[in-house]
Amino acid sequence: MNQIEAFITSIPYIKSIMREEVMITVFDHEKYLYYSPSSELDFGHKPGDPLPEGYLNYAMVNKEGTTVVPVPAEEFGTPFDSISIPVKNNDGDMIGAINAAVSTKKKEVLHSIIESVEKIADSLTERVNDIAHNAESLTDKTATMQEQTSNTVEYSSNIKDIAGTINNISEQTNLLGLNASIEAARVGNAGAGFGVVAEEIRKLSNNSKSATGQIEETLQNITNSLTELQSDYQEISNTSQKEAELVHEFINQVNELKATSDKLKDYMKDSLIHS
Repeated sequence: MNQIEAFITSIPYIKSIMREEVMITVFDHEKYLYYSPSSELDFGHKPGDPLPEGYLNYAMVNKEGTTVVPVPAEEFGTPFDSISIPVKNNDGDMIGAINAAVSTKKKEVLHSIIESVEKIADSLTERVNDIAHNAESLTDKTATMQEQTSNTVEYSSNIKDIAGTINNISEQTNLLGLNASIEAARVGNAGAGFGVVAEEIRKLSNNSKSATGQIEETLQNITNSLTELQSDYQEISNTSQKEAELVHEFINQVNELKATSDKLKDYMKDSLIHS
């Protein structure tokens, strides 16, 4: 029994322990010597059938090593790797060759899934980055508006102080008008004209005091509203910050998904090379 006959005898045992179904063909320089199809690959060869012209005289076999040829689905309907090795006798002369065809359909499907995951991860990363940028921009704008609101509250307080000063002036003017009226009454008819002026001054003072009170009340309402607005801006800022943090966490998770996808892709490539 030569090397080829020994290998043909062992093929059923080899196929039974392999994880994947394999189509195995044994041939010499001109014809098929043995053929065993797989569930996915069956070319209908029979022992004694002549080799195709392009395969005569071991044209597709590396006489010094292993030949691996990826065959796309377009050629035979199922993608597979064609793996050929030479068989030599004890003198080192090539007396035949063995070909194993392993379907790569599952690998291509998995590779397609990995590529889809990568595209989805890239798209998610791009969109989430936009969301994160917008969230950070919103946080900055909110902080700016909060600062402006705080300044407005301060300006309102300054105006309130001015209104208080006007109120003091009004009270002093009212007191001055009262004193002038008293003096005009004491003088009698000679001070009648001055008394009229003093009374108008008192009316003006009272009107100013009333207007100042309204101004103070309005300013207080504005201050209360601005204080509430300032509190709302702070809450928005805190919420925006939390959202930005959540977005960054999501980006990290997407990056981890992409890294895992890359590892799986590298593993697939390595398996393809060594299978």
